[in-house]
Amino acid sequence: MKLNITDAQKLLASRIEDLLRKADRGELVCGNFLTPSEAAFASVYMKELGASNRFFLFGGYNEAERKRIFVLPSFLSDIDGDAEEKTRAYFPDEMSGLIRAVRIQGSGYRTLSHRDYLGSLLALGIERSSLGDIAILSDYSAVLFCTDKIFDFLLASIDRVASDKVTASEYESISELEVRREYLPISDTVASNRLDCIVGALTNLSREKAQIAIKSGLCEVNYLPEDRCDLALSIPSTVSVRGYGKYDVLSFDGETKRGRLRMVARKYV
Repeated sequence: MKLNITDAQKLLASRIEDLLRKADRGELVCGNFLTPSEAAFASVYMKELGASNRFFLFGGYNEAERKRIFVLPSFLSDIDGDAEEKTRAYFPDEMSGLIRAVRIQGSGYRTLSHRDYLGSLLALGIERSSLGDIAILSDYSAVLFCTDKIFDFLLASIDRVASDKVTASEYESISELEVRREYLPISDTVASNRLDCIVGALTNLSREKAQIAIKSGLCEVNYLPEDRCDLALSIPSTVSVRGYGKYDVLSFDGETKRGRLRMVARKYV
């Protein structure tokens, strides 16, 4: 895929090139946490730079949305195995320490939301790029992923979320992490797998208004900007429409008698 780099992406492209230069000195380097859109751009850009076997993205657990980019030294390019496997083999200590996890436990006084956690963290003066996912475990607890540089600060500083008193401790059972996610199931029929048909069905817009949204730059497919109304959507795909939400299009389950596709999707809530 050939990238048309936007002005907003030029700074990220520059940071990626800087990481490659640092890695060429023979060390493992790691960037800050990226949004899903930034991570998708980084993946394509690294491949365009001919460095597809020198990087991987990881956010602390397999289902993470916000991830750090790890860049390997060039001398590991000719060694068999993917980038993550080589990192764990050659830089085990560095890999294990670059992403840390903090468990935040409320008192049970009130339900705590993702917004509550994020607001309290940002109020501490922390940059969002230093924070990974905030994985909700229950109404009263969450696991926060962060860079190694702010881990100790968070343990010492987090004592309140919204109006509730909380405790912070290191979370070590990442392999057992079960994140609570909520989705709204969607079942509909569409004329075809064209993007404008899919966006219209997901957002309850007419096809004409869906086309306007796509051409206006409001749509992302798999976290990359997409303005082609006639794009044939592959399955599964994640579609985001600014102002309407994010959706996973999971399958096209056969056709109706009228030749329309049965679409199965879900909306993030």
